[in-house]
Amino acid sequence: MDQESPLFRTFRTWLVEQGAYIHPSIYFASGSGSFGNAVYTKDALDGGNTKLVSCPFSLIITSKTAREALGRFVGSSEESPLNDNETLCTYLMLHICLGGIRDRSLAIESLVHGPYVAILPREILTPIFFSEQEFELLRGTNLYLSTLERKEGWRHSWKRCQTWINLPEDVFTMDLFMLAQTWISSRAFPSSLMDDSPSLSSSNSVQILVPLVDSLNHARGAPVSWSVDDNGPQQKHKSKSLSIVSHYAAEKNKELFNNYGAKPNDELMLGYGFTLANNPEDGLSLKLPGGERRYRISRKAGSGVRGSEEEAVWNEIGRRLQEGFAMDTDDLDVMMVELEMEIGQVLPEMISDLRSRLPTIVDPTMRQLEAVRPQVQSMIYHYVQGQYDILDDLMAFARRRLKVAMEKAEQLGIDITLESGEEEEEEEEEEEDR
Repeated sequence: MDQESPLFRTFRTWLVEQGAYIHPSIYFASGSGSFGNAVYTKDALDGGNTKLVSCPFSLIITSKTAREALGRFVGSSEESPLNDNETLCTYLMLHICLGGIRDRSLAIESLVHGPYVAILPREILTPIFFSEQEFELLRGTNLYLSTLERKEGWRHSWKRCQTWINLPEDVFTMDLFMLAQTWISSRAFPSSLMDDSPSLSSSNSVQILVPLVDSLNHARGAPVSWSVDDNGPQQKHKSKSLSIVSHYAAEKNKELFNNYGAKPNDELMLGYGFTLANNPEDGLSLKLPGGERRYRISRKAGSGVRGSEEEAVWNEIGRRLQEGFAMDTDDLDVMMVELEMEIGQVLPEMISDLRSRLPTIVDPTMRQLEAVRPQVQSMIYHYVQGQYDILDDLMAFARRRLKVAMEKAEQLGIDITLESGEEEEEEEEEEEDR
């Protein structure tokens, strides 16, 4: 624990005083983990069921507790116009805005999570905080547009909160609001974790912040579980607690991890500020011209899963083409094969167009870009490379379907005439098969 900074020592003391549990071997390290601040063990841990940390319900920040605190701060009994997310964000921000608040005693009495907010990172590498040059590297991707939409939405939300809380814009700043929103996107858990049988997924959940528990970084597939513990009447703090239990061995002075669940790189980068190389959860959002539905295409498209999104795309293109297709043939088999071949030419054209719009990427292990932070370049590379891989998988799916249609056409004696581009692609695929 000698490695802990003064802020984390204060945080630890506050947690223990409030009834939290921290495994005796755990210590906090600033900026040294996989994704910033991290939790380590000073001793080796076996692979048994080890309770790592536990946060009492009384310390969990919910929209209800935050709204009550804000009501005391503004001194109004009127219902707040802020939604749950804005309420959490404003509550966090006020802990930092104390220097610009006249009645500090009222603020300190209402805002009880100071030691927690103090250890939250002041720099998070989500696209919201990229430099202009870094952000341009994402142009042509879904994430580029998603970031612009999120930033614009947060701008309107900030103004609504700033007006209601009645603090000057140079105190309750837009930059600080975006930082607080990113704390929420990167650290919030679903309220279903407070159920007797805690779960990371529930349709009725709302966002909550769980101090201490949210200190562990993410590792895909890390074997951990959640439990809700009743502290019992004999304990000083009678509140229930939310605990993380590890089921893996850890070596001395190694980082300990939580598991946030299956998340693709676009969600990880936009909400958390990190990515995973070759993330198997990656997906690409595809919207057909003139349509409203967004299809989520995953890696290994066309791997044989019935009802997949790529099958839905194929069928929708067929439905559109069929509207203007010749229906006067007496041979339904012939018509369907010709339709399949038409789809097999249209979809690759769409994929090629999407691929041409993606940005050129540079492997950071080969060359570091000027004026681009190394970690940012790595994240962009992981994400964009995943988009290329998905489109390549989708192209392979389309070619396989076209090949099947052509084989059926030959069996039916249909004359096959493809455009020169398709012929070259078919020859390349046949060469690869040989």
